[in-house]
Amino acid sequence: MIVPKDNLIEGLKEALSEKNNPKRKFTQSVDLIVTFKDVDMKKGDVKLREMVVLPKIPSKVKKVLVVPSFEQLESAKKAEPNVILTKEELQKLMGQKRIIKKYARQNDWFLISSESMALAGRILGPALGPRGKFPTPLPSAADVTEYITRFKRTTIVKTKDQPHTQVFIGTEDQKPEDLAENANAVLTAIEGKIRSPSIIRAIYVKTTMGKPVEIKLK
Repeated sequence: MIVPKDNLIEGLKEALSEKNNPKRKFTQSVDLIVTFKDVDMKKGDVKLREMVVLPKIPSKVKKVLVVPSFEQLESAKKAEPNVILTKEELQKLMGQKRIIKKYARQNDWFLISSESMALAGRILGPALGPRGKFPTPLPSAADVTEYITRFKRTTIVKTKDQPHTQVFIGTEDQKPEDLAENANAVLTAIEGKIRSPSIIRAIYVKTTMGKPVEIKLK
């Protein structure tokens, strides 16, 4: 473990305190920020694009758009994704730039059956790419309910050209202990992809509108 769990809990309590986090009229997200040192991002010293299933489900789940196969349609409905499109409905979006951009903006994950993947790439791809989003293949199984449900609590850890990553780990109405468990899942994923924990400069937690709180590394 990169950080003792007690340190995560302590930092999260501070980030969620009224001093750092004045009440808002909406449920704020909680993010984990990890900064790196002694790395050359242009050379790919740190290159992250990892999907992490959060152990503790946030109240604000991720929004999922699904294009299932005909055989998967009923099981997909049971998962209650944000949007379900049949292959035919996806085809009809060709050239509908405003609607496509709306879907790209309003959804976090795009789960596509294998038979519709090429079509989704052509139709949705131009709107998803600039937003750092991408189509993800559905498994071939007829029952995809659990697979879709899992993506509702899946966050993504990614880096671009700056030596840091900022990752959604939950919502402010969750217990600090549960948020710490989610943060630890993200940190474990990061640790598995970097050459050494020693390149981590600092770790912070913050709410959407709150101040960042640094986590003690030891």
